[in-house]
Amino acid sequence: MLKVISDQPVIKKYAGQFNKKFKPFIDEEIKVKLGHQGAGFSAKVLWLKELGIWKFSHVIKEVRYWNAFGIGKPGTSNVLSIASEINFPWDQIDRKTGGAFAEDAWGNVFVIHRGKIGGGKKGVGKSLFEHNYRGVWSFMEDGDSISQVAVIGDLKSSRFALQAAQFVKKIEILKLSAAASTQTEMDFSEITFREDLIGSVTPLPEDEIVYACDHDLVVSELAALLQRQKIKIGNDTESELFAVDTSENRISHVFEILTDAKEKSILAAIGKLILQTSVAALNPLPILVLPEEKMSHYEQELKRINISVIGFHWQEEKVVFSGLGKIKFE
Repeated sequence: MLKVISDQPVIKKYAGQFNKKFKPFIDEEIKVKLGHQGAGFSAKVLWLKELGIWKFSHVIKEVRYWNAFGIGKPGTSNVLSIASEINFPWDQIDRKTGGAFAEDAWGNVFVIHRGKIGGGKKGVGKSLFEHNYRGVWSFMEDGDSISQVAVIGDLKSSRFALQAAQFVKKIEILKLSAAASTQTEMDFSEITFREDLIGSVTPLPEDEIVYACDHDLVVSELAALLQRQKIKIGNDTESELFAVDTSENRISHVFEILTDAKEKSILAAIGKLILQTSVAALNPLPILVLPEEKMSHYEQELKRINISVIGFHWQEEKVVFSGLGKIKFE
């Protein structure tokens, strides 16, 4: 189980590392009027073009480390609204503060969020987060209690800034859709791929969290790659990614994406694919996506039961897929 970090010098160290993770992505500094809790004040925010977000950080001594984020390049004419905040307490455990640092049994350090989100809209709050956020969930030893928290990312990972940016985008989608219908069934002409439908809604075992922090990035990049190839894709609460044959008005391919290489995870994914495709109309092609080093162990066996395999590996912060060219989408 994760354990919250409450020591002030350690929080200070990790708060500094948190900010450093975004520095390679800074494109420019923009003067804005930043909106916060119904008020506005002049500020300089960092535009992180590659991540598609802006960031503003401020230390409120002996209170908290404040980090505000928003989506898209900021303009200068209007008050800039905050999409989400990832704040850390100055010291000890402060459950009123949304963010915190937590450590696992192997010394990995994670940024977590307690689900306290705002925005001044009806229906936006912790309840919305707890019932609708999909991502990486875990249980955490939170002082004298146990809390269920969302894991934003692995602070020591070179991909942490990407993980955090995806969290920010998900929260913005969640808040914008708060008043919308939760109905997920739709006509094929309306099917879209939604970032907020990637991830889990149940807590993961402690030894899976590091791998799970990269999961959303792999799914999103594969989705973007398919879209660049003009392949119609979508997702829903049952499947994180599928392809659509628009000529026949049907789901043609169903993907199951794994970022850990444990046999139990792979077998569970295979079982899910078999169930999903056996009950679906016109038998869509099941595709398992897993770390490249495991492809050779499973590709031939899975081919016998009509499951195609795609591998992936990381080149710095970029995910590269192998075997995708063998899949026919006509």
